[in-house]
Amino acid sequence: MQAVALSFDVKGSRDYPSKEALLQALRELANDLNTAFPTSIVPFQIKSGDSLLAVFADYPVSYPVMLHLLNQELPGYIGIGFGQYETISTTQAEEANGSAIIHAFEAQELAKTLPSQIAFAGPPYLPTALLNGYLEMLYPAYFGKTDRQIELHRLMDQYPDDTYEEIGLKMGFKEQDARANVAKLVSRSQRKQRKRLEAALAQALEQFQVWEAIR
Repeated sequence: MQAVALSFDVKGSRDYPSKEALLQALRELANDLNTAFPTSIVPFQIKSGDSLLAVFADYPVSYPVMLHLLNQELPGYIGIGFGQYETISTTQAEEANGSAIIHAFEAQELAKTLPSQIAFAGPPYLPTALLNGYLEMLYPAYFGKTDRQIELHRLMDQYPDDTYEEIGLKMGFKEQDARANVAKLVSRSQRKQRKRLEAALAQALEQFQVWEAIR
């Protein structure tokens, strides 16, 4: 069956002061991701003590999962692989196999060479190079050039239904200034442009899945 696999490899895991603390952090992150994205074929699980792996049926879900990984505190490399999931009798990461998973690991290695630390990989007929170029354009410019802009995007990603005033209060602005300050940040951080680009990416991912289905 068609699938998209996501691999998250912790950055600098060998130098982590406490392997047990790292393991606990990964457990908490996996639980958080599985709660936020319950439709997985293979839920997020720990592999090799320093990485996570999950598999989903729908390509477009890879982008919000990617955002979720970007908006948490544990630094790492994100690999997104398109292809097939062949071991449909199991939901265990250690038993899972298929080209989607192989491509996710390929993408993870590519991510280690990119400033964004995010990469896509897939079959030769899928233009994943365009997706990687797209992300290079989006990141970091459209994820915030200053600490305030980065915080704005993170909060607006996490609380998409909040008003500008509610976001401003979360950012620590005074109530009377919250809405105006957030409006200025939205304009300077190119938030609206980013949302249009994200919509285009979601459509592209849907189309990629259609292309693969008709091959």
